[in-house]
Amino acid sequence: QEDRASQEEGEVGVRIRRGKLVSDAFAALGPLRSHLKRTVKVHFVNEGGVDESGIDMGGLYKEFLTSFIQLAFSPDYGLFKFSEDRQLYPNPNSHLVPDHLLLFAFLGRMVGKAMYDGIQVDLPFCPFFLSKLLGKHNYLDELPSLDKALHRNLMYLKNYDGPVADLSLFFSVQAEEEGAGEERELIAGGREVAVTEENRLQFVLLVADFRLNQQIKAQSSAFLQGFQDLIPLSSLRFFNPSELQILISGENGGDFSVEDLRRHTVYSGGYSDSDSVCKRFWKVVAEFSPEQKSLLLKFVTSCPRPPLLGFGSLHPPFCIHKVRSDRSFFDHLARKEEERLPTAST
Repeated sequence: QEDRASQEEGEVGVRIRRGKLVSDAFAALGPLRSHLKRTVKVHFVNEGGVDESGIDMGGLYKEFLTSFIQLAFSPDYGLFKFSEDRQLYPNPNSHLVPDHLLLFAFLGRMVGKAMYDGIQVDLPFCPFFLSKLLGKHNYLDELPSLDKALHRNLMYLKNYDGPVADLSLFFSVQAEEEGAGEERELIAGGREVAVTEENRLQFVLLVADFRLNQQIKAQSSAFLQGFQDLIPLSSLRFFNPSELQILISGENGGDFSVEDLRRHTVYSGGYSDSDSVCKRFWKVVAEFSPEQKSLLLKFVTSCPRPPLLGFGSLHPPFCIHKVRSDRSFFDHLARKEEERLPTAST
């Protein structure tokens, strides 16, 4: 009922400057919270300040959403970082970005919006962060997805045969902060509490908890709050982290089944599936690499990834339309090549 009510409230029109895409999106859509479930129509303004022509039939919105995701989640923006496996997690130094917690909540909503609208986005999250989106606390066994070297060192300490005091460890850690690298105590007075054989397991667990949970607690909480504005936890209770990643990004990158796309394609202007031009088109597409297929999808739908539920759920459906040639009768006789290139209406 809530979803139906939010859809009945109408569309949201936003004017987005391409050179200020993230800030314009935040200003226009940030206050909507759960009302972001409404249909969003995008009007772009180019970097010269000129309104771009075009009516958003869904394609401009998809282009906006995928471009926003690419920019806002880039480590260069400062809110997220890459692990050594090039998977994303919240940047502990995000406080250097103004209004970082408000932005984290907004990014959570935008990921939820993409899932709500069935749009696949290229966001390879760390498994431990995906667990947070499922409302779970992280433990030592999830540390390798964030920091393999730290996990190895902690396991070495846990199983160390010699005198632990020789390692000169104390219940404090060097926080991953910009510049000075502030020392953080894991327990009260931890700078003065040495790690021994008796308390080393406690130390191992506290270090893992600090890196996985405490150090990015505010960022993760804000992101999760925004995400839940669109996707309630109750709807994800049967999924594990890897399955949630598939819901967000799909499988196989931009690769897809050509047969599935062909089966759900409509034709107009005089074309049909049996037309020789269409047969040649499908023959060429079947030979595309996954990267080329992704580029084709980007061209015709403004989104480089296929729908999670297959092309039967693509709206509007993929259509191949025959257009009138600009060539004259004499051009045909002279077999002059057609100079017009394919166009896409999204």
